[in-house]
Amino acid sequence: MSDSFRIGRLFGITIRVHYLVVVLLGLMLLLNLGRLAVVAYLLLCPIVLLHELGHSLVARRFGIEVIDITFWPLGGMARMRQIPEDSRIEGLIAIAGPAVNFALALLAAPFTLLTGGILWEIAMTFVVINLLMGGFNLIPAFPMDGGRLLRAWLGRRGDWLAATERAVRVGRTMAVGMFVVTLLPGQPFFLSPMLPLIAMFVWWTGRQELLAVRLRHGQRTINIGPFTFVVPDAESEPRDVRARDVPRPPAHPGPDRGRPTTPGGFSPEELRRLERFRGRLGQFPGGDGAPR
Repeated sequence: MSDSFRIGRLFGITIRVHYLVVVLLGLMLLLNLGRLAVVAYLLLCPIVLLHELGHSLVARRFGIEVIDITFWPLGGMARMRQIPEDSRIEGLIAIAGPAVNFALALLAAPFTLLTGGILWEIAMTFVVINLLMGGFNLIPAFPMDGGRLLRAWLGRRGDWLAATERAVRVGRTMAVGMFVVTLLPGQPFFLSPMLPLIAMFVWWTGRQELLAVRLRHGQRTINIGPFTFVVPDAESEPRDVRARDVPRPPAHPGPDRGRPTTPGGFSPEELRRLERFRGRLGQFPGGDGAPR
């Protein structure tokens, strides 16, 4: 919070700007990079805001609290409380941002045919930025939007931890690819510094989210040099999913037991919640339906 300042609220969501964004704009003006570069940067801010609002408003539709939206040099970030481990919810939240960009490009496209001069430049720049932002965010580099869509698809059967691990591995491959691309000749001046920074962001934030998911699923990690070892940790596993806390099916009163027993077991809603966060539950070999 100390590295950004608040500029207002929109739809009840606090909007913040990182100090480096102001510094970057000042450098662009100081270096006299040209009118088109300044126009593109100024257009980028509302486009990024609308992109992040797409994520945020869909998240609030599912009852997820949005803490704030922050502009920073690599774009924007909507901070939310923990998103449920649900493929449908994560998929809809992730696709909302790029969908906003493609919708904006479609709406602005007619203006490129009806205007000229500076207005044509602004309209064309607006369309190009939206297409690039929407397309780039769909790259399956977790935790970018495309990477979250990949995790949502991999986790559709309930194994969220395995889905996260696979999505992070794909994201790391994409991050290495971004570094390689910057070494190729003939790169635009704005891609050379940006792609390595995005690659580092993908690698670091993907690692952090994977650690958080592992902790939620009762695992802890030990780092030895460049290697990470996963260690099962029963004490960190939530109480409502430990095997010893799973209630036995209620006993039915037999002919020699006249008093009724107290109902027990999980309700259908509780079972659905467990499957959402822990994966699909099996059954005991006897087929009595009790969760395993």
